[in-house]
Amino acid sequence: MMSAHTLAELLGWPLLHFVWQGALITSVSAILLALCRNARPQLRYLIACLAMLLCLLWPALGVFQQWQSPQAMTLEAAMQLAANSALPLDLVWVRESALAAHIENYLPLIVAIWSGGVALMLARLGLGLLWVYRLGKHQPQPQQDCLLQARQWQARTSQMAQQFAIGRRVQLQFQQQLVSPITYGCFRPVILMPASLLSGMPYDMIEALLAHELGHIKRWDYLVNLLQNLVLAMLFYHPAVWWLSKRINAERELIADDLAISAVGQSRPLARALQWLDKLQIAALPMPAMAAHGGDLLSRIKRLIRPDAQPWHWKMAVPVLGIGMALVLLLQTQLISNAEALPQTVDRDQPATQMATQMATQVTTPAAQAASPHRTAYVQTQSEHVLVMDEQSGKILLSKNADSMVPIASLSKLMTAMLTLDAGLDKNEAITISKEDMLVYQNSQVKLAAGMVLSRQNLLELALIPSSNTAAKALARTYPGGEAAFATALQQKIASLKLQQTHLEEATGTSSKNRASASDLARIVKEAAGYPELRRLTSSSQGAITIAGKTQEYQSTNPLTSNKDWGISLSKTGYSKAAGRCLVMRASVAGKPVIMVLLNAKNVDIRNDDVHHIRAMLDPAPSS
Repeated sequence: MMSAHTLAELLGWPLLHFVWQGALITSVSAILLALCRNARPQLRYLIACLAMLLCLLWPALGVFQQWQSPQAMTLEAAMQLAANSALPLDLVWVRESALAAHIENYLPLIVAIWSGGVALMLARLGLGLLWVYRLGKHQPQPQQDCLLQARQWQARTSQMAQQFAIGRRVQLQFQQQLVSPITYGCFRPVILMPASLLSGMPYDMIEALLAHELGHIKRWDYLVNLLQNLVLAMLFYHPAVWWLSKRINAERELIADDLAISAVGQSRPLARALQWLDKLQIAALPMPAMAAHGGDLLSRIKRLIRPDAQPWHWKMAVPVLGIGMALVLLLQTQLISNAEALPQTVDRDQPATQMATQMATQVTTPAAQAASPHRTAYVQTQSEHVLVMDEQSGKILLSKNADSMVPIASLSKLMTAMLTLDAGLDKNEAITISKEDMLVYQNSQVKLAAGMVLSRQNLLELALIPSSNTAAKALARTYPGGEAAFATALQQKIASLKLQQTHLEEATGTSSKNRASASDLARIVKEAAGYPELRRLTSSSQGAITIAGKTQEYQSTNPLTSNKDWGISLSKTGYSKAAGRCLVMRASVAGKPVIMVLLNAKNVDIRNDDVHHIRAMLDPAPSS
């Protein structure tokens, strides 16, 4: 059965997607906050809290969707599933971009780093909670004169709590270690006041600070702050979450300021108290505690003394750029996760070759699916275009995007070789490499230079085995009538083979305008297999050539030709940035000649993996 998603996949992709999701959420919330800049702080606080909640829920939804999404498997695994399943199997091809495949390799590392960061953030939060808890439990005995004041302030705190309609008992403590009031606890709230305030701060200012802290208690801000810090710990890597957390803190303090003013009846005592705290220049206290010095003290003091309307500033439009960047990242993720569904049914009771034939030709309709139960396998091949054909019967055994015209790079050299052989030219004719031949890209296996003399046979070998562009260019240049006549003969050959999805302009394949479909390439390979010389050359795994008394050895660009168990009788590879890694091959599988075409794979290894899986599908018990 299909393997389950790994933890790296479950967490890694949602964490990466949150890069653009967090940017989008924060940009939209920033615009809303700017529009509501002169509204009550309760509205801005609600917007920021909802944005923070969305920052948590969106990745959580991504994890759930990742869990629910089907796991892609290799073609070989799909065939094994078909053989062991009592139900017909619907195959759905899954396309994966090169960027997604590259990122997927780093998902375990990404999740490991994220896990370490979360652990550190939670440890930081836990230590802060422990510090505040121990501070509240440690109650030093105050001096006699301070003890009376402490009792009076406890009574005043209880009165103000009733004024705020707080049903919970609020405990007030005085600590020598503090220089600013803080509040902690949900069901048993505790206000910790610096003992130094009893002797240094006027009564009305202490009362205003108490009212501020009671405002936090009334609104259950400590609980919200804990949840806020948990979200911050989970999504610590995104600057947007830190920005939202800062805005929540700032708006929370403004709300508590307003509640304090409504309780004491005037704003000046609170403003003076905040100015007092600002002069102390205290360091930031642990986040789990609610502190009176939170937020931007100077802006809070200015708001309390002279509450002016905030004008519009051009910087408030900057989040629009954030939205644009988030949409660009969203588009990229859509390209990464792009999947193309091509359902095909496989019956477990058929031989492997017939199974593959049915998979390629029988497409299940909704009515057929409703008539009988099916299983679905999501199959991933790294090659974007695949066609496998039984040469003798002409039946398509496997097809994936086989009718799309795409660049084919050096696969074009098969047509160049056929035209050269069709012209009946002297293979031993000496051809001098010209400067024009050297203008094309030259691979590193065989070093050719202008002025070197080679036979036409040598050029054929170099064009087909190590895939020399210079050799192919020289063959087209020395074609009867030159390259113009070669181009005309090329179009005539395409027409004679009735290739409907092929367009070739030159001999080497270095032009991205040389394009064909996998279906047409299968027909080209079948035609090329009728040339004994092409079968001999393209199935060779290596060769050597002597030029100017110096021997140069070369290898086939298809490493599979060195494995005699494959029975390869014709092969050609191609590569360019536009075409990716391409391969056409005629091999003996289960005693029959089979033509394989694989286009646009990202590297040689994964292309060869596809070839091995296809062979295993067609012949479950090969001779080797």
